[in-house]
Amino acid sequence: MQVARQLQRYGIPFSLVLMWSGVFWSRALLSIGMGLLVICSLLTVGFAENWRNLRRSPYLICLVTLFLIPLITLAWSDDLRWWLKVMQDKLPLLCIPFCCLALQRIDEGMRRHLLRFALAVVALSVARSSIGYLMNYREVTEAYLKAKVMAVDMHGDHVRYGWLMALIFAWLLHGVTEQTASFSRREYRAAIALTVVIAIYLHLLASKTGLMGMYLSLGIWVLYHRRKVWVRWMAAGTLLLPVLAWFLLPTFRNRLKFIRWDFQHYTRGGYTEGLSDTPRVLSFDAGRQLVEAHPWLGTGFGDLRGSMNDWYGQHAPFMKEYEQLLPSNEVLLHAAAAGIPLTVLFLAVILIPFGMPGHRRSAAWISFHAMALAGFMYEIGLETQFGIFIYAFMGCWVWLFPGGRVRGVSTEIINPSSKITPP
Repeated sequence: MQVARQLQRYGIPFSLVLMWSGVFWSRALLSIGMGLLVICSLLTVGFAENWRNLRRSPYLICLVTLFLIPLITLAWSDDLRWWLKVMQDKLPLLCIPFCCLALQRIDEGMRRHLLRFALAVVALSVARSSIGYLMNYREVTEAYLKAKVMAVDMHGDHVRYGWLMALIFAWLLHGVTEQTASFSRREYRAAIALTVVIAIYLHLLASKTGLMGMYLSLGIWVLYHRRKVWVRWMAAGTLLLPVLAWFLLPTFRNRLKFIRWDFQHYTRGGYTEGLSDTPRVLSFDAGRQLVEAHPWLGTGFGDLRGSMNDWYGQHAPFMKEYEQLLPSNEVLLHAAAAGIPLTVLFLAVILIPFGMPGHRRSAAWISFHAMALAGFMYEIGLETQFGIFIYAFMGCWVWLFPGGRVRGVSTEIINPSSKITPP
């Protein structure tokens, strides 16, 4: 009992520290933290209680279903090695929902320390990226005209990095306007400052995914608070943000110029190595043809990579290997890999959270899923380690603590026969 208390009090928070640090700076640390979280959850809560909690929660079942869909395709996948790689990346979709009961029981004080640590890491990461840009101002600014962006953490994955920053922006925006009781006066001011900093940084970074997520969350927030007069004025002021960014931030201006040129380039049938949109469009064509060839079962997640390589070799041999993308749309990818019936299940799973009673009244919750759904239309957020972690971990965190605290949940270590249901 004493060991369980110590693991709950220190072991689970330590695993979250490792995971949150790892998502920015180390894949190995992320994996170690995930493994430690599972072990601590089993030792403090037990398998049976975790299973009962998962089974009672429609949202957690949805996350696990996203793990089960590629798991099922083992039955018709020939490339076992690639299938195992896919399943290894998707483990957070199984592990994090299974550990939610242990996350719920983190006491209020420790949770506040974890939030301070998480936001400090975010601030440090933004500072590192911004300082790197300022130290190479001219070169980086010019590189924005050539499909490049400034250096970021998360192993340079600016798509997932922008997505995560937009999610944190939405969570903070919800917290400082709807959950003010969750912050001390100093924390409240720091949260507002960080919200503003992230908004400026997302324009400086000029990642399409990050900016789309930020403006989408702002639009949802305005809709939820449209009856407040000051929100209307703030919404009007928000329309000035891209105008100010155009005149004040050269990276934002150059990024928009490049996007326009790139669009005109590939719509005219042009191809230049290193651009982002042409490979994406070709990946759509490849995915569509794979669905037509294998409509009911797909190629299997294990054979999807090989089938895509074969398509590129036949239809686009001029493309470099790093440009040969998987279908750059999660729905299309699932249709190509798992077939149309399982893709219908996939669509149902990612749409169910929008209608969940209680949570659909939360702007942070709706913003999270709206960002994910929009991103899935042109990116494969559930096929990379970082994307899967963000979707599973941030989704569960917003589900449990929409404004920084959870209501009506005991923080005590209790016997396995007792029940705790999510808020």
